[in-house]
Parts: sequence; C-alpha cells; structure tokens
Amino acid sequence: MTYESLEASVHAGAPQELYRFVLGEAVWRYTSGQEPVSYAGESYAPAPLRRSAIEQTRELGRAALTLEANEELAVARPFVVSPPDGVLSLTVFRRHAGSEEFIAWWKGRVVAVVFGPGTVRLRCEPIFTSLKRSGLRAHYQITCRHPLYGAGCKVNAADHRVSGVLETVAGTTVSAPEFLAQPEGWFVGGRLAAGGAQRLIIASTTGSVTLSAPIPGLAAGLAFEAYPGCDHTLATCAAKFANPLNYGGFPFIPVKNPFAGDAIV
Repeated sequence: MTYESLEASVHAGAPQELYRFVLGEAVWRYTSGQEPVSYAGESYAPAPLRRSAIEQTRELGRAALTLEANEELAVARPFVVSPPDGVLSLTVFRRHAGSEEFIAWWKGRVVAVVFGPGTVRLRCEPIFTSLKRSGLRAHYQITCRHPLYGAGCKVNAADHRVSGVLETVAGTTVSAPEFLAQPEGWFVGGRLAAGGAQRLIIASTTGSVTLSAPIPGLAAGLAFEAYPGCDHTLATCAAKFANPLNYGGFPFIPVKNPFAGDAIV
C-alpha cells in the first residue's frame, strides 16, 4: 500500500516518524519507533520524544512544532550554557510501519530550548516563516543604523582583525598579549571567534576581553580572532574605521524643538 492509502486508512495505518537535527557539521537522528530505523544510509535511534499536533492552516506561523523529551537528549545539550552558533534545523520524515515509503513531512528550525524538571522542550517554527517576515527598516536617528561589518557599513572585518593565541581563560574573561596593543574599550561591541564559535565582547581592558557567554571547551593555547566594536557614532566611525562616507546615521538632527524648545531626540 502507498503512503497515501495507509494514511487514509482507519485501521491499517501505523505512523512512525524520523527526526533529523543538523547544526553545522553535527547531526542527531531519532525515531519515534521502538526499534532503530535506517533511511537514506543513516540510522535513527529510538528516543522518548513527544510532539505537539500540527494545525493545518493558512497562517504559516501557526504551523509550529513543539517537541518534549528527557533533559539528557543529546541534541539539547549544546543549549545548556548558551545557544550555539548557527541554526539548528529539523526535518521530520514520516512513514507507516511495514512500508519503506518515507515522505518529508515537516521542515523548520529550532528557535528555543526550554529546560524543566527532568525534561526539555524544543520549540520549532516552519522554514516558511522566515520568508514572510519583514526586514528591518531604516530609522531617522543620530547613531548609525548599519550592523558593524555589514553590507551597509562596508567596513572590511579582515582589515581590523587581531589574531593570536589565548594566554588565560577564566570563565568569560580571556587574555592574550595581542590585546595589550589596543586601548581600553577597543573591542567592546565586537566579537571573538575561537574553538569553532563566536561570542560578543561586552568588556575590553588592556590585555583581556570579557565575552557575553562562555565558549564550551575554550582553553589557554587555542588560536583566536578578535574584531573591534563600534558605538555607532560618527566620531568613532571616522577615527576608528575611517568610514564616515558610509555612516548610516543622521548626526545633525536638531536636539531641540525650534518651536517649543523641548528635546525631540
């Protein structure tokens, strides 16, 4: 029998689902069945997963999916400290027991992981929602609206990169001799890349920087790349990056209402 006929059958259908998670090079595979399942040359291991129902609707945002499992589920472990870099995608394949016909039943990404007492919930949204969302709009503001090193900013990150080897790692604070050459606050708002991950730099002193969250496995002796930050003012854009022609703000907005004298920004 075909998938369609089994799906429509009142008694013959016995659905099984495969869950394939991908984050960069890492792949996790689970099945809702009690026995391992092989599909497309990959093996899916049984896991106690429970999912929410999917509503058939024209509103794509309402076709979300929530998975609940034991807190030890391997795919959720990278989220314990902080969300990992990149997008954790999910593809759900579906078949009926006794049939070798699989269909790609649902595809999307994990947008939140919530840990509870002994359980973990993965909230997922369909891939189509990203196509329906409006992007950011330009604002009439004093500070620059462009993301640093982005298309509007046009500053080449490689031109300002600082590379080296970490000397010490203490929680979210790391030090290296290469940081000594820059003044205090130089890297605030920038990022540090090391150990296959990136983190925002929230503090920068002579010789060390503080990250927004720990990087798992980060240790002294690892190579890193650090990029300076920007406070999105015209003065910093000109002095630090020599980029005033691409400044995305309007620094000469009057700060006083010319008619009433009160502040307008």
